[in-house]
Amino acid sequence: MTNKKNNQKLLMITLLFSLMISLNSCSLAKKDAGNDAKDTLIGAFITDDCLDLFDMDTYLNDNASTIFRNQNTTVNNSGEYINPLYATIDRRNHRDPTYWKISFDGISGLNLLAPVQTEKDGTLCLTIKSSDGICDISSNLHELDNGSETTLAGTIYMTPQAAVKNSAYYVNPVYQSADGKIYAVPGSGISADSFSKEGQVMSTSFSDQTNTAKAGQTRTEKSSVTIRFASMFEPVKITLVQMDKENKVVKQEVFIPGNLPEELTAEKDTAYFLIKTEKKTPDGTTVIARSIYEQKASEEEDPLETFFAADNGIIAKQHTVVTWKK
Repeated sequence: MTNKKNNQKLLMITLLFSLMISLNSCSLAKKDAGNDAKDTLIGAFITDDCLDLFDMDTYLNDNASTIFRNQNTTVNNSGEYINPLYATIDRRNHRDPTYWKISFDGISGLNLLAPVQTEKDGTLCLTIKSSDGICDISSNLHELDNGSETTLAGTIYMTPQAAVKNSAYYVNPVYQSADGKIYAVPGSGISADSFSKEGQVMSTSFSDQTNTAKAGQTRTEKSSVTIRFASMFEPVKITLVQMDKENKVVKQEVFIPGNLPEELTAEKDTAYFLIKTEKKTPDGTTVIARSIYEQKASEEEDPLETFFAADNGIIAKQHTVVTWKK
């Protein structure tokens, strides 16, 4: 009898251990998040580590006997056992999300969010909120006859060394409820450890939709999010060369990446900027990337963009507003 009890206890421990391994793979997502019309997919929270949000105690209380009896450690339709990671929203006394500060306290990561805002006339308006490490952001909001469709995308540049060091990045969906709460649920991991050259790209996407019935009609709100990961060699020196119309040098300045001025006034005869970025490859050699920045015909602000690497190997953009002399 004692051996039988011990064997049962050992079997239970083994099953629970297997269950914990399967949960820690972080392939779980809250399947019902977003199926409720009150919750809208608004973006992604990208982390280095898996979000451990599974409510193990509740799951075991509800399913321990089934697990033991059937020896089944597969977790199916487990959305009800996910504890959402709610964001802290500092609205700073503004209704407009432009002024909001959104963070997931205690967990480091990158945000790409488009909080939903409904105007007084009923139209939807999006405001993009993003971390410095997310570049090349694009968004579209299309109003349809029976709803709307929102797309959101961004790119995370990283050095090949950082991609190899971090075994995976986790792209976690973020939702917004009708009462304004913003929360993340566990997403899937993506590995970029195959990055060795500059310009390699991989991406992950997810989508959702909500349906609202009113006056006999159904309104469907569709949303999709794409996060791209791209390799870039580490920028170590940036040279700004101001050139005139005859392609002669007017002025030349050298900067440490990330330390360019926020504002810069071009010289009187400057027609365009030649941007030379010196980058360090994984084997220690250097390469030079060149680009041109010139004044746009439109008056819309179009800053000069350069790249710099953070300590974690993520590469961000710095913007410098250029004033052109007439």
